[in-house]
Amino acid sequence: MSGSYRQKLTGSVAAGVVAIGFVYLNIGALLVGVFPEPTAAQGASDAQFTAEGTQRCLNCHGGERMVIMAESSHGNLDNPHTPFAKQGCESCHGPGSLHVSRARGGAGFPPLAAFEDDESLRQQTQVCIDCHANDMGQLEGMQWVGSLHDTDDVTCVSCHEAHVVDNALTDQKLQRDSCSTCHDEQIASHNLFENRGIVFDRLACYDCHDVHQLTRER
Repeated sequence: MSGSYRQKLTGSVAAGVVAIGFVYLNIGALLVGVFPEPTAAQGASDAQFTAEGTQRCLNCHGGERMVIMAESSHGNLDNPHTPFAKQGCESCHGPGSLHVSRARGGAGFPPLAAFEDDESLRQQTQVCIDCHANDMGQLEGMQWVGSLHDTDDVTCVSCHEAHVVDNALTDQKLQRDSCSTCHDEQIASHNLFENRGIVFDRLACYDCHDVHQLTRER
């Protein structure tokens, strides 16, 4: 085979490969245009609240931990400030129309706010602050943003559990146990103030330390 012929053949094959590659690239681009892969940001902006609300969520998430929300403070339909009086589960977890879509079976389309460790800490807190930074009836708004706990990446769910009937942190002992998971050394070495007639063991941490405000107001 002569050198010139070999060069011509090689050039023809290369051109053919380039042409085939070009065709595949165009087909790929066309498919992406027809069936785009939704990003989390796109999904979040396109999602709407479901028409059925809480009941639509319970069709799949019907375990005891979910159903018990109706008996909790967040599930009080008579209080206009509660999540259930607004959009139900979606008030906290986000609009779920795409999540429940049969087109993709809800899998990652997009994932809703789950309040887990792999979530954005700032996003978790913001969901709670959207309501709790405002006065809600007799409940005073919180000045959480910028507080010591906030700037130390502590989130609301670091201490609070929403899917329960009673707030365990209103119990003096349980509250101290919760605080001691981070502040055990401070509690153990705390000045007891016996000379001032203060019975330290009767106090909860919150009696003196308001962690929900930038400064103590009372």
